[in-house]
Amino acid sequence: MPFIAEPFKALLTDVVTPKYVYSLMESLRCGLPSDGEFPVMTIGTGAKTVVIITGFSVLDYRISNTLVYMIASKCVGDVYVIPTFSIPQLSRWTIKVVPMANPWPFNSWEVIRNRERFYHLDGDGIPVRYDALTLRSKYSVKLHSLINDVKPQLVITLTTSNEWSVMAPRPVSIDGYKQVELGPFDFLSHFAYEGYPTVIMTIPRESETHEIAHRVVQLIRDYEVKHEASRSLEVVVRASGDVNNITNILRFHELNVEVDGDKLIIKANERSQPLLNSLIDNNLIEHYFNVEILEVHPQ
Repeated sequence: MPFIAEPFKALLTDVVTPKYVYSLMESLRCGLPSDGEFPVMTIGTGAKTVVIITGFSVLDYRISNTLVYMIASKCVGDVYVIPTFSIPQLSRWTIKVVPMANPWPFNSWEVIRNRERFYHLDGDGIPVRYDALTLRSKYSVKLHSLINDVKPQLVITLTTSNEWSVMAPRPVSIDGYKQVELGPFDFLSHFAYEGYPTVIMTIPRESETHEIAHRVVQLIRDYEVKHEASRSLEVVVRASGDVNNITNILRFHELNVEVDGDKLIIKANERSQPLLNSLIDNNLIEHYFNVEILEVHPQ
């Protein structure tokens, strides 16, 4: 761990590990970090909750470090000249930050540096960002469980890219942001399919901490939100794989599943109906869950 005695310098320098972040927040008595393996930090006392997620790849480390820096600097009294959350903002919002949604490459950076094929994977070789449907990675389960438990009014996902952009994934539109069509298998957009207003911001890799922090702060506000109309459908499928496992995963996504032998009758509530429709319309349920669609019925 670099710069143990100078944590703010470390956050401006290179990749830090989840345990480093946990230890820093514990020492500052700040951010109420959840655990050392998958830290989730909380700041603010507002009635509305926003969850900010980044770190699906170790290439996101500048964004991850910036979010940690913003919370830590707030806790020590804003003595560092980096934009951070304002007092009025923290009185309206409870802000939960997931700085390393895929912690494994952050822990393994010294081993995998310059071996880019590992930057997006967890320790079992699963690309966590694209595991939002099947939840094979333990980190996918932790992230999805957080959203299920918190039920936030806003989800913000941040990722490294070639340019700055702010988008809202369908099927939930937000103010004047450009809408993008990303699949429900992608964690950048997955929670929009489960009814949570979601904003995606892409950030150039070499962006300065000051600029990242400033733009993140601007995203946390009330939005005019519109949910696209969804047809009320249910689907009957035949499972070829482990029925219990398939059923448990679908229920984890707030889908209602009735089991009749190897047949599953799958229905959705109002929040999860766009997810079920996308699984049906794009044959994703057959592709990801090893089932065969037998019937589709309007409810």
